Amino acid sequence: MTEPNRPTRGIQRGPRSIQVIESVRAATLAELSRTGFAGLTIDAVAKAAGVSRPTIYRRWPSKAALLQAVVEPLLETYDADPDTGSVTGDLLALMMLIRENVARPEGHAMITAATTGATELRDLVRTANARTLAAFHRALQNAVERGELSPASDVPVIAHVLFQAVVMWEPAHGNPPSDPDLSRILTAVLTPTA
Repeated sequence: MTEPNRPTRGIQRGPRSIQVIESVRAATLAELSRTGFAGLTIDAVAKAAGVSRPTIYRRWPSKAALLQAVVEPLLETYDADPDTGSVTGDLLALMMLIRENVARPEGHAMITAATTGATELRDLVRTANARTLAAFHRALQNAVERGELSPASDVPVIAHVLFQAVVMWEPAHGNPPSDPDLSRILTAVLTPTA
């Protein structure tokens, strides 16, 4: 008995699959730039990527999943620790990484989409923030273990303040933070007050 022809056998792997993923990521990013998250549609992404709607839905069942695919390479950059050997070096490297990622089209798309308040993005925003903050937590915890910071240091608050300072700098000041700006932020956060 022969198996009936099936239109798909699930998610394919291989060179064609990689090409589809990259085409869909590029199309999603282009559509986000053109219409914003609210105007993003699966149909428009499929058409721009040159693939069918079922191809999109097999891998990315929602607009949030498409945005996740766009920002995943940026989020992966936070999985590796800078490990410069000092708390200042590690934190400054992470702050610079955030600044670079925010300036990329993918980072800009994520921040713009996140500010829409779309409920379907809640989980993605939480995940993106958690992955970014985890890198700061690891750097700060390493600093505590090396004796550079007190064990009583409020690691979650320090991480959050540094992260938000970089992300919110451009909207508040009209341009990304410079290296001296990042150093000033870091010094202000890490210098104990009397």
